[in-house]
Amino acid sequence: MATDTEDKIGNYKYIRILHQGQNSTVMEVAQDGSGKHFVLKQLLPTKAGDPVERKLFEFEAKLGQELRHPNMIKVHEYVKDRKQPYFVMDYFPSSTHLRLFVGKPAQFEWVRPKLHWIIEQSGQALAYMHDKGWVHRDLKPENLIINKVGETRLIDYALAMKPVTGLGKLFAKKPPRSGTHSYMSPEQILRLPVQPASDIYSFGTTCYELACGRQPFRANSTTELLNKHIKDTPSPPTSHNKNITPEFADLVMKMLKKKPKDRLPSIRDFLAQFSRIRIYKDDPPPAPPRY
Repeated sequence: MATDTEDKIGNYKYIRILHQGQNSTVMEVAQDGSGKHFVLKQLLPTKAGDPVERKLFEFEAKLGQELRHPNMIKVHEYVKDRKQPYFVMDYFPSSTHLRLFVGKPAQFEWVRPKLHWIIEQSGQALAYMHDKGWVHRDLKPENLIINKVGETRLIDYALAMKPVTGLGKLFAKKPPRSGTHSYMSPEQILRLPVQPASDIYSFGTTCYELACGRQPFRANSTTELLNKHIKDTPSPPTSHNKNITPEFADLVMKMLKKKPKDRLPSIRDFLAQFSRIRIYKDDPPPAPPRY
């Protein structure tokens, strides 16, 4: 990582750390010559010697280069540095992730009037991933970032997978139990084959939380939480906030069905229905779709 005495990484000048993770550092940088700002993600030295970590890091970078959508962060360059590989992606200024809105709604009250558009943009990005044959597997408020205008980006493709199809299903190993416990679909928890319906469940959980300010399930332990996702039917969002419209509550509950076949057929189906309804009773009528 860059320091005060060595503030360059390749052709980029270090500006500040944006996020310090367990495996990597995310920082704002400026490109030599152009002065244009980017975000640089660099694998930590303690992880760079691990072939598995390097492979996962490279996968995230390469997928970010492959995916091109206005509501996704684009990766411009991957540098396979021997000591510390890194990749460079779009800088999304004045952005914050939606976890902060859930945790501090009064401080981020400007989000609510834009929430319909934020959810719409999130769904468009997810639908694009599905169209390209990928399942995100980690939909949650932390992986949706917004700016003050309400523009939204889906981030973090590290856990993305392609569904196994055809004869591959006969020989496929159980996928790892990957994701975030509060948003994992029952089939992810049970390590069943990954599919777009898993993202629909996680997206439904996220929409529930963004509207209610709380997740569908609460528990005293991880085991109890995962069992609730597998077995329990959550209370409808209207039981936590009477201002939520029945139409939105019904749509979210369809996404939270236990069996994948019982959920909405696709994210595009969600978007078609969502475009015609309000989240809250005191919202203005939804604007025409922007796509």
